[in-house]
Amino acid sequence: MNATRRAFTLVELLVVIAIIGILVALLLPAVQAAREAARRTQCVNNLKQISLAMHNYHDVHLVLPFGKGASYAGAPVYARWSAHALVLPFMEQVNLQSAIDFSSPPETPGMGGVINFMPAYQTPTRVNSVQSRVRVNGFLCPSDISPVGDWPGQNNYCGNQGSWLCDRGDSPAGANDVSPGETQPGIFYFLSRVRLADVIDGTSNTSMFSEKLRGAGSPMPRTDLFVIPNQTSLDSTYQTCRTLDTTTATPLTSKWGWSWVMGENCCTLYNHVATPNTTSCAGFPFPGSMTNMSMCVTANSYHPGGVNMALVDGSVRFCPSTVDLLVWRAIGTRAGGELVQLP
Repeated sequence: MNATRRAFTLVELLVVIAIIGILVALLLPAVQAAREAARRTQCVNNLKQISLAMHNYHDVHLVLPFGKGASYAGAPVYARWSAHALVLPFMEQVNLQSAIDFSSPPETPGMGGVINFMPAYQTPTRVNSVQSRVRVNGFLCPSDISPVGDWPGQNNYCGNQGSWLCDRGDSPAGANDVSPGETQPGIFYFLSRVRLADVIDGTSNTSMFSEKLRGAGSPMPRTDLFVIPNQTSLDSTYQTCRTLDTTTATPLTSKWGWSWVMGENCCTLYNHVATPNTTSCAGFPFPGSMTNMSMCVTANSYHPGGVNMALVDGSVRFCPSTVDLLVWRAIGTRAGGELVQLP
């Protein structure tokens, strides 16, 4: 007696496959959103740990670390230590800092691409060779790409320099320099020695650190630092960068953030010239030294809608890209006297 066999028809199989496809399409965005939420939480935690390290450094030294250290005789001006290097002991990196010889400059990756900008530097003795290349996971945002190239010691978290002149400190420049009355209003800059008591705008109203996407080594408008003609004011720097056509502009570097040891606007510092997730630019060539170099180095991230930002009081906030420009600039000053309502 023949038994009747029940089998799926081709139509039924196609229907099942279609239903599975629809379910996957419905679930995938939710899975991706959950993963991004986890990455964003880790990014917030990284910024929290950095801000706590800064406070612990301040407790010991009674001042926050400099944003850009002094240069070394015989080394390029940009081979100088960052705030990141100074706070390593407070980020469970005691052994790494103990291995650094601060009497010598750091080694640096080549930052150039289309332009031979900041060529790679190696110390004659190679005393800081290994240390300068160490990957510190607390300096990397998990939402960004993994470090690429031959320099693992990269960085996503940058200190608030404040305004637009690259190497301007807190003393007025020479009479022949660009905008000689300008000083840096931020927290970390060239030879800065800011105390918490100096943040008279309020530690809960002033940015300490934010995040910035690293370059991949090849031109990409979102991460490139583009060349603009050097400017002579904050507003002209902002307007020139804002109206730049990034499809035809020349990148000064496509390697932003390739080194956490470098106290530079290419790697460890940003400013509040323009709102988050907008174009970054640098004036080039510039007259004289980098105290005259106009910069628009914006915070940005792959987190939807804005960037994470650590305030001077140690709290971490999410700042939307739609933040008002004047509010954003006010957040970047330590003693501007502005009345700010944070978004």
